[in-house]
Parts: sequence; structure tokens; C-alpha cells
Amino acid sequence: MRDYGYLSTLCQFYAQPKIALRLPPGAFRPPPKVDSALVQLNLPGDDAALAISDPKKFLNFIQMCFEQKRKTLRNNLLEISDDARIHEALAATGLRPDARAEQLSLAQFAAIFRQLT
Repeated sequence: MRDYGYLSTLCQFYAQPKIALRLPPGAFRPPPKVDSALVQLNLPGDDAALAISDPKKFLNFIQMCFEQKRKTLRNNLLEISDDARIHEALAATGLRPDARAEQLSLAQFAAIFRQLT
């Protein structure tokens, strides 16, 4: 999914984002060439449920996973681990070896993070 990236996961970690209101281009002067929305962020997010011991390290890990969007997750993770461990972590999470970061839920990122760090 093209619209799902590091910012999406960061928001989900700290809050529960929800589109509160969609705004058409005509609501602005001059009207932009994009659609807009007002996003409501309800606390808390998934951080407590995931029980991550080092949130900063976890968010850096997720950022690394999204750094090269054209690469598979496995290729992005070769910076921090060897291929065999990455393959095992993906398999244990129920993911294919060719999975991409935009296909993972926050819980799947957490499971892989725990196995590789």
C-alpha cells in the first residue's frame, strides 16, 4: 500500500489515528490539487500493547525497514542481521521472504524486531 509508511506506523505506535473530516480542495484558497482530511489522534496507541522495551530503537528499526521502499524487507534488514536469521524471523511471523515493509502490521514489526535485536 503506497500510503502506508513510517509516518503511519509512528502514529499507530503513539495514538489511534482516525479520519475525522474530509475536506475538498474548494475549502481552501487557493484550492490545492489534492484532497485533504482532518485526522484525530486518540491516545494511547499500540505502544503499551506491544510492550517494546526500547521504543526509540524500535522506531529506528521501523524507519530502516521503510528506507528503501523498492527493496524487500529482507534486503533492508541485511544491515543489521544475516540472511538466515532474517529468513527465520519472517517465517516465524508468517511472512514470505519477499515481503515489503508496507505489507506489515505494527505487531509484525514488533515480532521481527524482538527476534533480530
